[in-house]
Amino acid sequence: MWCSIDPKYDPVGHVKKEISALKKAITKYGSAFTDLVVGLSIGSEDLYRSSAMGIKNKSGIGAKAEEIVEFIGMVRKAIADTPLKGTPIGHVDTWTVWVDGSNRAVIDALDWIGFDGYPYFQSNMPNNSIEAAADLFWESYEATRQAVSGKEVWITETGWPVTGKDMGLASANVKEAQKYWNDIGCALFGNYKTWWYMLRDADPTPPEIEFGIVDAKFQPYYDLSCKNAKPSPSPVAVVSTSSAAPSTSAPASTSAPSTRAPGSTYEIESSTRDSGSPTNTAQTAAKTTGADAPSSGFAVKATIGLVAAQAIAVAFFLL
Repeated sequence: MWCSIDPKYDPVGHVKKEISALKKAITKYGSAFTDLVVGLSIGSEDLYRSSAMGIKNKSGIGAKAEEIVEFIGMVRKAIADTPLKGTPIGHVDTWTVWVDGSNRAVIDALDWIGFDGYPYFQSNMPNNSIEAAADLFWESYEATRQAVSGKEVWITETGWPVTGKDMGLASANVKEAQKYWNDIGCALFGNYKTWWYMLRDADPTPPEIEFGIVDAKFQPYYDLSCKNAKPSPSPVAVVSTSSAAPSTSAPASTSAPSTRAPGSTYEIESSTRDSGSPTNTAQTAAKTTGADAPSSGFAVKATIGLVAAQAIAVAFFLL
């Protein structure tokens, strides 16, 4: 659910409309919809955008912790008498938000923590090259895990662009995107609840920074099989928690552990936005399905759900 609304346009009233849309979807589609839902995200990167860093980076309107807590309560109450009763409630944000003690109330109000991680954007680090990406990812992952007091952490966004400008020592190209997929993606798929950013990027013209893994004809930009991958495993303990947030308006590099979903694969987000950088889209999560680990080939299963900022959660699994 989208929760970042200019105060003059009544944020509470907007969330009520989001809830109304959710209930209408439940009524219209029934179990064909509700059986796909594994969680509800109440907001996406709202806390980052309202932070000093988000304001400095001109990342747009956000929402404060107390507002997100209020919206979480509204949603829990609203779904209590629906088939989605008991659905895990979460919030998606950057790792720097989760290690910030001022957001503790949000953590306490959630069932799961949504973690967005982009080493590519950590241009203020001494080394954010693709060679250092795995270390940056897992450090922020572990820092998040340690900060949320045992709450389940879902990796709700991560990826590496195939085109775009350099960010520090990080370059956007197919070769580096392939390495990130192999090193990070192939370590996550089948082991963590993961939503990869993204299946297909903006249409019809490429954005300034393109994160899609397939082109307009759904042909992969690189090998998605994980056959030649040497995944970088999660560290047992965080090596350093000094990683600063990115110097751009995009989300900080983040990652977080989560409980493995039996027989799960992973999720891919697809968008038709005209902006190439990761945007702050909250949406109904699609249920993970399929085999434990990907192999060659791919298929796409679009889910019926709420659309936020023209983004669609797409369940993407390799045959």
